[in-house]
Amino acid sequence: MADLDELEAPAPAPPAAEMTAIVADDHEAARGRIREILEEMGFKVVAEVANGELLLDAVERLQPRLVTVDIRMPGLNGLAATQRIKSQYPQMAVFVVTNYPNEHYRRAAEDAGADAFIPKPDAYEGLQGAVAAWKQSL
Repeated sequence: MADLDELEAPAPAPPAAEMTAIVADDHEAARGRIREILEEMGFKVVAEVANGELLLDAVERLQPRLVTVDIRMPGLNGLAATQRIKSQYPQMAVFVVTNYPNEHYRRAAEDAGADAFIPKPDAYEGLQGAVAAWKQSL
């Protein structure tokens, strides 16, 4: 039987800074659920915000790898925020997570530069699939 000192240590996990995220939604419960899903997938959620202006400020200060954004928020909406983020940080992943999963909003999210469009009722599976596809593209 091997001595504990002789066993190889498992490889360290990637630094949390590499997998950071910001969650933007005007509903606190939705932010909490999305945060839980992302944390379960290994992300460190570095900020939660309730509108587009706060999102842009947090993105500039914290420069996460991933942003999730709701479409309808007070002030600057999620689509306008997505467009600004992608124009300044094209490498940053932006996933639109919304209660409005119709084709009009899907096209608007694509036009704004969103990397994924996820209906909130399917958030768990949608985020898992979108994150897996995004990681493969890195």
